[in-house]
Parts: sequence; C-alpha cells; structure tokens
Amino acid sequence: MVPHAVIYKWTVSAGTIVSGQGTMSIAVDVAGLGGQNVTAAVRVEGLDPICANKGSCTTAVRPPIIEWERFDEYGNIRFNDEKARLDNFAIQLQNEPTSTGYIMAYGSCKREGVTRGNRARDYLVNTRRFDAHRLVLIDAGCLPELLVVLWVSSQGERPPAGHAFGLVSPCPVCGQKASTVDRVRRRPRKSPPH
Repeated sequence: MVPHAVIYKWTVSAGTIVSGQGTMSIAVDVAGLGGQNVTAAVRVEGLDPICANKGSCTTAVRPPIIEWERFDEYGNIRFNDEKARLDNFAIQLQNEPTSTGYIMAYGSCKREGVTRGNRARDYLVNTRRFDAHRLVLIDAGCLPELLVVLWVSSQGERPPAGHAFGLVSPCPVCGQKASTVDRVRRRPRKSPPH
C-alpha cells in the first residue's frame, strides 16, 4: 500500500505566514500586533478519513519593548548654551524620523519647569522648524534646582518615567504637591493666510 502524501494547510487570524506553509510548523510575522491574540489553524490533507484532521492554537503577542534613549540633560544654563544642546537634540530626532522627542522639565517651582520646557520646545519648533507633533513637554515636578532632561523614543507610545529622587513636595515656593506626570502638548502656531 502506497502512503498518501500529507499536506498541512495553515491559516492565521492576524499577521502573515512568512514560511512553513505546507509543513508541520510555520513562522508568522506579527509586526504591529503587540498585545493582541493570534490564532493559527491547520487542516491536514492526506490522512485516513477516520483521523482528526484539524487543529488550532492561540497565543498572545507580546507588546513591543519601548526603548528610551536619555539623550541629554542640563540645568539653569545660558540660553545660547541651551540652544546648542537643543540643536544636537533636533539633529538626533531628524536622524530617527519615526522617533518622538520628550522634554522632561523639573523646576524649583511648579511653573518654572514648564516655562523652561516651553522655551526649549518653542525654539525647536519656531527656530529649528522641527515638527511640533513629534515633541512632547512633560512637567515632571519640583526639584531644588531646575533640570531639563531630553529623551528620544523610538516608539513614542507613552512618556518616559521621571524619577522621584530629590522631588520636593509640597513645593516650598508655590505650595503645589507633587502629582502624576502631566503631559503638556501645545498646538503648533497657525500660519497666517496668504
């Protein structure tokens, strides 16, 4: 008796089969499916009709690991020195066109950090003509001295976590208590009509 050729026919609920179709195992490209479930189903042809010929398996796709790069940090420096640091930050972001830049600002008073962060963001958008949608300003709380930390995110899904070391709460100047990190997004200025 001549054995029948066995053929495996696979389907997947999401993603793309990149290799193994027709064999006992497959490889599936699940790019962009982090946090979702993917089901692979197989139908085997060429078996004796009394044998079961279908099966499936579901697995969770791990979310991508978000990589943060702490690019630079500076304190209360002269604006010309700050602009040089921001120029380097803009170059790094331009070299990574899918990245997002985060300006995490700590101040000696609640508004000091945001004010200084806005100045940095305004310089990048208005002077360097950098895309405002790729920049996020974060008010990170009160420290005894001003600190601005520049981050580059390859994914840009959520802001990097600030640190609590040295945070002052409540602020001795304005009395504000430390809270969760506020995301401060500013709309780009509208161009005047031509």
